Amino acid sequence: MTTEPQPNQSPPEPTPTPRPTQRLTSPRLPRSAPPAERHPSRAEINALIGALGDPNHPRHAEAVDALVNIGSAAVPALCTIVNPDQPWLAVYRATEALAQIGDGRATGPLIAALKHQNANVRWGAVRALTQVGDVRALLALREVARSDQGRTSWGESVASAAQSALDLLSRRSIWAQSLELIKLAVVSVIFLLSVALAFEVIGALRNELDQFGRYVPGQTELPMLALPTPRPTATPRRPTPAANQTPAPAVTQPITGTALQVANVRPLPGTNNQPIGRINAGDEIIFLARTANDQWYLIRLGERRSPDSFIANPDGSGAGWVNRALVSPPSADVPVQEPLPLTAPTATP
Repeated sequence: MTTEPQPNQSPPEPTPTPRPTQRLTSPRLPRSAPPAERHPSRAEINALIGALGDPNHPRHAEAVDALVNIGSAAVPALCTIVNPDQPWLAVYRATEALAQIGDGRATGPLIAALKHQNANVRWGAVRALTQVGDVRALLALREVARSDQGRTSWGESVASAAQSALDLLSRRSIWAQSLELIKLAVVSVIFLLSVALAFEVIGALRNELDQFGRYVPGQTELPMLALPTPRPTATPRRPTPAANQTPAPAVTQPITGTALQVANVRPLPGTNNQPIGRINAGDEIIFLARTANDQWYLIRLGERRSPDSFIANPDGSGAGWVNRALVSPPSADVPVQEPLPLTAPTATP
């Protein structure tokens, strides 16, 4: 004779078949790699969700594996089942599927399932949270490990499972922090090396810019600029003065220019002789002659000059040679003069 359940009594709970691995002894519970995710219809997912808690459903036995094969597309529907108010068998089997999928979206519902009245559900939620590996579950698992006294229908302690999950998640967190520190150290070293290289390049570039355009006697090669020589203009012939008139003396205007920068003045054109003077930028100079190749000018200082500018030629002429790149072009044609080489002074008897 079959005994009918009393109105105040719930029907006897079916005992779930435990999985082969029940203790959390490794960072990830072993599971077979699911096939490539497919995109089933919402009706198919709902049918599998309904089969989880119905032992008489034709797909009850295969519902967990089918949902795992669907993958992340089934996670939202599974999260709606993982609720403290849902029947324990459906919630327990939903935690099995979520444990194998390992999707972080299930962390919140699984933490809520830790308050389910059934110990099997709480144990399944602990195992699923361990698989998901979200550090947000640490506080909830710590509370379960401290206060949950329940055991599953096959004898597993929920508190022990929570403590094991805490140990695994803590080790994962330590390894993750260590890896982050290592990555941060590598990035910092690369950044410092990049900064040092950038400073070296900038320093070299600044040095090149400082040297650009600077003339160093005996070291810097001056550019050989061939400027066109202006042709002399025809001078109109003056009328011959009468016999009783004395011609006025011709007044020659000096050919002037300006020093462009600090420059050495030498006794001969070229850099293979010692300077005999120096001119400064802005000094007024008077052109006396030039070399045939138009590269050197014989000059003397004008009235407008710097106090420390001077030309001390040993012959007392107050003139010397300067390179054309260091002075402005003359205001008129300058006559050509090839200087005689310097002779060594004879010894006085």
